[in-house]
Amino acid sequence: MMGDQPAMARIGLPTIFLAFLRLGCISFGGGTGAWVYREMVQRRGWVDERGFLADMALGQSLPGSNGIKMAILVGRRLRGGAGAFIAGFGLLAAPFAIILAVGAVYGRIAHHHSVHAVLEGVAAAVVGLSLSSGIDAIARGTPEVSSIAIAAVTVLGVGVIGWPILPVVLTLAPVSIGIAWARSRP
Repeated sequence: MMGDQPAMARIGLPTIFLAFLRLGCISFGGGTGAWVYREMVQRRGWVDERGFLADMALGQSLPGSNGIKMAILVGRRLRGGAGAFIAGFGLLAAPFAIILAVGAVYGRIAHHHSVHAVLEGVAAAVVGLSLSSGIDAIARGTPEVSSIAIAAVTVLGVGVIGWPILPVVLTLAPVSIGIAWARSRP
């Protein structure tokens, strides 16, 4: 930690909120824990590496997203319970607002035929990416027969037959988890 003053007295709640709000705007899509490390340890110096790693170790033992856990643990380290709340709220506020805005826009334009055509194009892209991942696994020489089968069923169900993606994922995810669990057992 920097200086003689404890971190709780140095950094104000509005500053913590704005820092995590910024992180929430730029870190969606995964890797939020790494963004928190970069911002809080490397860029701002609010938390030393040892403290961050201690929080990361604690966070690994808890369920949930690493990014959100790290925001809450770093916020707690900086300003106690209020800091934990503000950091978590700041991290989630922008993505929540974006989702609400997208939902509101979709609610207004969902009846247009062109919207459905765009969404069908997105579904086709998802199928193509799934197929590409399977081809990459084969090219690397590390194909798991079960992984290829799951990808093939996904492509067939969503891309060819035209089933909705949510039921396909809700069906195949437990199957994939079961296969991985069975494979990991001696």
